[in-house]
Amino acid sequence: MIDIMDLILLQKIFNIYSWLAACIIMVFMSAIALFYQKKFGKRTFFYFYIVPIIVLVIPAIQLYPFFTIEAESIEFLGSFISFSASYFLYRKMVGVK
Repeated sequence: MIDIMDLILLQKIFNIYSWLAACIIMVFMSAIALFYQKKFGKRTFFYFYIVPIIVLVIPAIQLYPFFTIEAESIEFLGSFISFSASYFLYRKMVGVK
């Protein structure tokens, strides 16, 4: 039988894994932005993609305890910045003004 502590540990492991996966995705987005800037000469501000990577690493390294209001707000902020950066890159690459 699975103990309740095992379930909590499993939930924390999945939480850390998901935020690290989001960081890796943002690293690839930054690489895509850098490639697009070098290849097509349009400024994509690829160095700003470091901000969501850092913000997404904060919950993964457990700087704040899980499931507190501080951790949830940092996670939301990281998600929002990541979405905004991805949307900006999408609009740049498609050519939408």
